[in-house]
Amino acid sequence: MRGWTGTPGGSSAAEDSEAGLPPTAGGLYTARVQPRSFEPVQAYLDHLRAVEGASPRTVAAYATDLATVERALGRVDWMTIGRDDLRRYLQIERRRGLAPSSIARRLAALRGLFRFLQRGGQREDNPAVGLRSPRARRRLPRVTSEEMTHRILESADPSTDTGRRDRAVLELLYGCGLRLAELVGLQLGAVDPVTGTIRVRGKGDKERELPLAGEAARALDDYLSGRLAAATHRAWRTGILDPEARALPVLEGKGGRALSRRTVQRIVHRAVLRAAAGAGVSPHTLRHAFATHLLDHGASLRGVQELLGHASLATTQIYTHVTPNRLREALQTGHPRGRGSPRADRQDSARESTPEEDPQ
Repeated sequence: MRGWTGTPGGSSAAEDSEAGLPPTAGGLYTARVQPRSFEPVQAYLDHLRAVEGASPRTVAAYATDLATVERALGRVDWMTIGRDDLRRYLQIERRRGLAPSSIARRLAALRGLFRFLQRGGQREDNPAVGLRSPRARRRLPRVTSEEMTHRILESADPSTDTGRRDRAVLELLYGCGLRLAELVGLQLGAVDPVTGTIRVRGKGDKERELPLAGEAARALDDYLSGRLAAATHRAWRTGILDPEARALPVLEGKGGRALSRRTVQRIVHRAVLRAAAGAGVSPHTLRHAFATHLLDHGASLRGVQELLGHASLATTQIYTHVTPNRLREALQTGHPRGRGSPRADRQDSARESTPEEDPQ
């Protein structure tokens, strides 16, 4: 079997710890110090991180998923394990009551591992190919109405520094449709008020450019005008930031570090309580609202896909299931025979029978 001697460029011990991986000397993985059964898994995780640009959270999730195989089957030789062994593992997980979505994710991790070993010449086959993923019930995203969303956004008090920060957080989540990780990872140099654009780095380390305008742009400028030194704020507004300032976090937390994910979650939670919006509203709910409200106002599905940074249009299509009124209207106005439905006829008849009021 080919040995694995490290990762391209290496990795730090801190990165290994953040990703949930075992500590290694100097942060570099050497096959000789790990059990034989663990070498291919570690090599694959290093490949995900160093070559495919997977986030530490993704690497940690795959590490956890692959570790469950040995928990269920005992020590595994990844060079010889076969399809029947994998079927037995999946049956054990089903009997444990694992959700279909979790089983599907673990099977995806296995397919990826064996595909990696195939490409490296360490295996000739992929025993995970042909194993069927359980059909997971796709849940519709929770979406707040436009009125409720506006109440959440406007609940932050713009007369205080904390309120201006909170308003900027809420407006960026909803106004740009950012993921939580994208929001907290924003650097000052990625936001260009001159062109009205914002560059974010999303899943798979892919970068996309988004428009920044309206309330989101105003809320961000209000926040930064109070947080940055006057000279730095002027330089940012004119697009002439120096390299050091460009690397500053847009949203600042304790000690000058970027605002944490947990703090953003608390900001949204407090705003929801003030707006009496009910339970279950998270930062990602505002991203769902961003997409749904765009579709409600006539945006194309392909355009929303680009704004959200979805690799597949199928991922974006789930939002069409939460905008039935828009779909009905599109059919009735765009199809030559779309206005023949009994419901549409009843609505037209009701409108025609309503007497017009005299202007006052």
